[in-house]
Amino acid sequence: MIILKGIGTSSYIGVGKVKKVENLENLLDLKGGEIVVISRASRDMLSYLQKAGGVITDYGGITSHVAIVLREMKVPCVVGTEKGTQILEEDMIVTVDGKTGNIYLGFIELEQESEFMEIHNPSTNIKVNVNVPEIAEKLAPFADGVGSIRIENIITRTGKHPNVLLKEGILTDVIVEGVKKIVDPFYPKPVWFRTFDIPTDELKYLQGGEIEADEQNPLLGLRAIHKDLKNVDILKAEFEAIKILLENGYDNLGIKIPFLRDISEYTLSKKIMKEVGLRPHKDVNFGASIETPSTVFTFDEFIKAGLDFVTIGMSDLAMCTLAVDRRGVKVAKHFNLMHPAVMGMVKMVIEKCNQEEIECCICGHAASDQRIVKKLVELGISSISTNPDQILKMRKMVYNTEKAIIMKGFGFRV
Repeated sequence: MIILKGIGTSSYIGVGKVKKVENLENLLDLKGGEIVVISRASRDMLSYLQKAGGVITDYGGITSHVAIVLREMKVPCVVGTEKGTQILEEDMIVTVDGKTGNIYLGFIELEQESEFMEIHNPSTNIKVNVNVPEIAEKLAPFADGVGSIRIENIITRTGKHPNVLLKEGILTDVIVEGVKKIVDPFYPKPVWFRTFDIPTDELKYLQGGEIEADEQNPLLGLRAIHKDLKNVDILKAEFEAIKILLENGYDNLGIKIPFLRDISEYTLSKKIMKEVGLRPHKDVNFGASIETPSTVFTFDEFIKAGLDFVTIGMSDLAMCTLAVDRRGVKVAKHFNLMHPAVMGMVKMVIEKCNQEEIECCICGHAASDQRIVKKLVELGISSISTNPDQILKMRKMVYNTEKAIIMKGFGFRV
C-alpha cells in the first residue's frame, strides 16, 4: 500500500525502519540501514546519511545537491513529499522506491534496475560528475573524463565553513587532498574543477556558518563566483590548490567558473588566478559554466575573452529563465528543462561552440535524462557529463542516437 509519494531521485530501492530526524545531532545515533525521514536535508549531513537505508524529505527537488550526492552513494532517496515527517512514524517499516517516488507501508518486493555492463564507445565523450572522491577509482574505467568536480562536499564534510578552514590555514590542503583522489585515477583523461558553489542556507549548518546572511531564495542569492569574488582569499586558496596539483604533474586538470552573470566576473577570475602564479589557457585550461540567460546572450564576449571549454548547467538555466525555484515543491510542475526557451538557448550555445571549435558539455541533472541527452546529441553537443549511476546507460543511448543520425543521413528511416 502506497502511503506517501514524492519525487524519486534514482533507481535504488530501500527497506527499513523509519528514524525521524530533526537535526544533525540526531544522526549521530544512526546505526545503519534506517530510513531517515527529515524535513530538509543539508550537505553537512551527507557523511551520516551514506549509512542510511533510504532518505525521505519534505522539501527539496531532484536537482538538489543532497539528492545528487545520495545517488552517487547509491542511497535511495525521495524528496519533496511535503508531509513525510507528519505521516511516517518512528520505527514504522517502509519501502522506499527511489525511481517512482512511492513510499510503501511494510516490505514490498520491488525489482531494482541492474546496470547493463556492455560498454559502447560513441563519438560524443561520456564524462561523469563527481561529488564523492572515494568513488572516482571505480568510475574512471567507464568514463571519458570528469565534467565537473564539485568540491562543496569535500569542504562541507569537514564540518567547517570555508572561512574557518582558511583561518586555520588548511583550506588549500583540504581541496588538494580531495581533488587528488579524483584526478589521479582519471589521469590523463580531462578533469574539470568547478570553483566553490554553495548557497548560504547550506553553509549555515557548518562551524562558523553563523556569518551567512538570511536569504529568502539562496539559489538566486550570494553564491558561486559572485560569492568567491567577495572573499577573494577563498578563491585564491582554490587556485593555489590547482597550482599544487599541476606542479605534481596532474596536467589533465581544467578550471571552470560557475553561475556567471556577466563577462566581468569571468575576466576578474582570470586576473585573480594570475595573481597566484597561474596563467589561464596556458598553464591550465579555463572555461565557463553557462547557467544564466545573461551569459547566453553575451556569449560572444566570453568567446573573445577566451574559452577552452564550456559546460551548460540546464537546471539553473531553467530556473533563471522560467522564474521557478528549482527546489520549490509548490512550483515543481513548472520546472521544465525542455521548455522551448531553455532548449533554444542551449541550441545557441552549442552552435557557437561548434563554430569556434570549443568543447561544449552538458552537466548536472539534465545529463541523466535520456530525452534531453538524445536531443542535445542531435544538436551536436561535444560531450555529456552524467551521474555515476548513468554512465553505461548513457554510453549505449548516445551510441544508438549517433547511429540513427548516420543512418538518417544516408536516407534510411529510423
